[in-house]
Amino acid sequence: MTEIVAGLAAAAVVMTGCASGADRPEVGSMSPSARTTQSTAAQTPSGPSIGQQCPGADIGRTATDPNGTAIVCDNYVWAPDTGQTPRHRWADDQRAWTDCIATHSPAECRRILGVG
Repeated sequence: MTEIVAGLAAAAVVMTGCASGADRPEVGSMSPSARTTQSTAAQTPSGPSIGQQCPGADIGRTATDPNGTAIVCDNYVWAPDTGQTPRHRWADDQRAWTDCIATHSPAECRRILGVG
């Protein structure tokens, strides 16, 4: 127990030292090229772009890419937003199975949907 408390105390000292700002240079002490690099990096557009992968949780989410194009996460990839209904392979398969099983046997659904 005392080892854990000692470890936490040491971590607190390290974090306190970081928060003081003593190890950060003054803005005036930066070279002009360092300031230019920092300001250029801040101006670089970020965010999703057409063709980049997106997680399933983002399916249907819309955004604007760095070129100003409206995009949507569709089938795990950012694509131009043309008003399409976004696809999600797993959810689409689950929906198809649920719809099928409402009126067919599991064996028939496996045949109809080509699974199993």
